[in-house]
Amino acid sequence: MRQKCNITILVALFVAVTPIAAQDGIDLEKTKTVLAGLIEKTMDEQGIPSVSIALVKGDEIVWTEAFGYANVRTRTAATTDTIYSTGSTFKSVTATALMQLVEQGKCNLDDPVNQHLGDIRVQDRIQSEQPVTIRHILSHWSGLLNGTTIKPIWGRELPMTLEEITSKLYSIRAPEVKWEYNNYAYAMAGLLVEKISGMDYETYIVENILKPLGVETPHPVAPSPEMVELMALPYSPGGADGEPTPVAQHHYDVFPAGDAYLTAEDMARFLGAHLDGGVWGGSRILLEESVREMHTAQFGGYYSLGFAVRKAENRHTLISHSGGIRGQNSFMMGDVDARVGVYIMSNSGVPSWIGEAAIALLRGEEYTPPKDREYIEVDPEILATYAGNYDLAGRLTFEIVVENDELFVTMPRMGKFELPAETESRFWLIREGWVFNFVAGDGGSIDRIDFESDGLTMKAERIEE
Repeated sequence: MRQKCNITILVALFVAVTPIAAQDGIDLEKTKTVLAGLIEKTMDEQGIPSVSIALVKGDEIVWTEAFGYANVRTRTAATTDTIYSTGSTFKSVTATALMQLVEQGKCNLDDPVNQHLGDIRVQDRIQSEQPVTIRHILSHWSGLLNGTTIKPIWGRELPMTLEEITSKLYSIRAPEVKWEYNNYAYAMAGLLVEKISGMDYETYIVENILKPLGVETPHPVAPSPEMVELMALPYSPGGADGEPTPVAQHHYDVFPAGDAYLTAEDMARFLGAHLDGGVWGGSRILLEESVREMHTAQFGGYYSLGFAVRKAENRHTLISHSGGIRGQNSFMMGDVDARVGVYIMSNSGVPSWIGEAAIALLRGEEYTPPKDREYIEVDPEILATYAGNYDLAGRLTFEIVVENDELFVTMPRMGKFELPAETESRFWLIREGWVFNFVAGDGGSIDRIDFESDGLTMKAERIEE
């Protein structure tokens, strides 16, 4: 189905190869070989048409590679110049733009958003004493109405403007009460960039972030005809025995929340600046203190300003974000302390654990994919305590069930999946690379799941029946 990568797999995935090039204790050639093998294997198993990857170490991009087909029917090979949707990884870019404006003294993170919106007002329907601030919207603690407006490209429907989206926003709860991922709020963040800077959103992003980083892709929001020639078409994965299926192309009214088009290397340059104190290629886009603020979890949560953030087992700070629109997805992760990062794009899907593998390898460590790990049997009586319905941050309700002494999760529109156990309380949804950690409350009964997905840990609360 797919074009083979141009790196020959000479050895089993986790057998050491003869070092050809090493940087700061890592074997770069081994890293490339292992990742190429993981990507090819995953593409075969899941029927993914193409993947593009870029690796960052220090102040360099040390590897870019593309695998498979940007267009399956015509067998058009994906290359490192192939353009994909960034999806929601572009939220980090929008947040960076507002942080630049904070540095310029044009606004503050704790300014009420209505202070900068002119005649447009976000409605406070609950009469909260706390106004919605820029910090709230960038960290997903705003309490505002959440949503995403999607339009089929060939449906001839005109999208809402950022002004129209913002004028429809209203509070459904007070800020800082509940973390809820919010695309509408990030659409408003894009409008704030325009109002505060006096520039069109795309123009501001290109002139103040992308061009200084050396990005030459010219129109991430409104792609030029020349860019469209380089775009990967969107697909649903075909599975191990099938061809990928084309899906309809869409555009999103909430484009500052993640409807932009770039290459993996373009976004790796942006990630590299965040791993190097705001500098890339000699150009500074943020001050170091601003970068630290953007990587600090807000309001005791697990999301900072445009990034998911967590501590790894080695206590290093990991920043990450995933992205997905219909038929395309992306994932980025960076180890701030080790100054290594990865950006991956695909025209259907690729599990985030490949990004985790890249980070481990760039640190000179080994990595075993979830599928190849050792799993244990868990007492059925323990499994029974996990069964029930759970709500994931208001975004998803799912059910945990026990069948034939095995644990399963049933998710809307996805189906039922087995959850093998790594420990008595830690289970994997292997296909997606998701982790379910069952956590007991003060009374000893299970009251939540710490759900790990795409570098982000979220709490799924048990629903009382």
